[in-house]
Amino acid sequence: MDQLSQRIKQTTNELKDYFETKFELLVLNVSERVTLWIGETIQQLVAFTILGIGLLLGLFALGFYLGELFGSTALGFAVVSAPVLILGLILTIAKPKGIARNIQNQFMNDVLKALDENKEKSDIKMLKENNQDKVGN
Repeated sequence: MDQLSQRIKQTTNELKDYFETKFELLVLNVSERVTLWIGETIQQLVAFTILGIGLLLGLFALGFYLGELFGSTALGFAVVSAPVLILGLILTIAKPKGIARNIQNQFMNDVLKALDENKEKSDIKMLKENNQDKVGN
């Protein structure tokens, strides 16, 4: 009876350790995905910022060029700014939810992918451990 209680206690401790380790692995995998997502987001923000600055400088050049053609710098800038203002108003008024949904879906897909990979890794590890136990017995 004493051996049985020790065996139950040992099994309980092993299960506790297993679940703690599994939880830690899950947290690490999710945090890895989140930090990867944050890094990719920062990279995209930098790229879009550089692209925006280039576009802005191109619009300035176009404004000056059209200003020379029309004989009025103000008219050149007005012609260049009109489509940009119209697009900005449309985006402000319409508030397209598709962009926010795409970002949300991308984030959720990354998290779910991390969880699936974690489950697959733990399943493979359990299969290896079971095979080793069977070979050892």
